[in-house]
Amino acid sequence: MLGKYVGQLVELVYMDRAGQITQRQIRVNSVRGGMIRASDGKEGAPRTFLEQNILAWLPVTDRNRKGEMKYAERL
Repeated sequence: MLGKYVGQLVELVYMDRAGQITQRQIRVNSVRGGMIRASDGKEGAPRTFLEQNILAWLPVTDRNRKGEMKYAERL
């Protein structure tokens, strides 16, 4: 799913283990075995996301870099 966006900025809606939903921009570092390793877009902090908990995502382009997520690929 996000494998073709390795090295790129992606905005996603994610549900964590506690069921809390967040929206964030990440830079995808690798995708393997249902796990996405990425850097947080603002802090650059390393993060790991479970593919099954991604609710929606959208590659960040110059057009939507500052805007909100309007159209997303849903799983």
